[in-house]
Amino acid sequence: MDPHVVFDCQKVLPNRFALTLAAAARSRALGRGAEPRLDPNHASVSDLALHEIAAGMFTRNELAPFLPGEGGRPSLPPPDPDSQLGGGGRERAAAAPASRSRETVH
Repeated sequence: MDPHVVFDCQKVLPNRFALTLAAAARSRALGRGAEPRLDPNHASVSDLALHEIAAGMFTRNELAPFLPGEGGRPSLPPPDPDSQLGGGGRERAAAAPASRSRETVH
């Protein structure tokens, strides 16, 4: 990966975390068969994704989920209330006790 491409990408998405999310999403899309917006002569889908972002191939609406919203936070959709990931469930499972292995691994 060319480090200059990352600098060019930061002109489009100044937040490196947001840039990582956008590049990962585009890399997954390319890996699943999405039509490349540039000549796909790059070494990998992640390089192609970064080159597309740096070249300004995306509209502001396409990048909106990765751009900072009000208060400097990314504009992400609200969490699903039925999701078990956020601890929104009514019951909580008891955590299993942690045990240490007595075996030393070298």
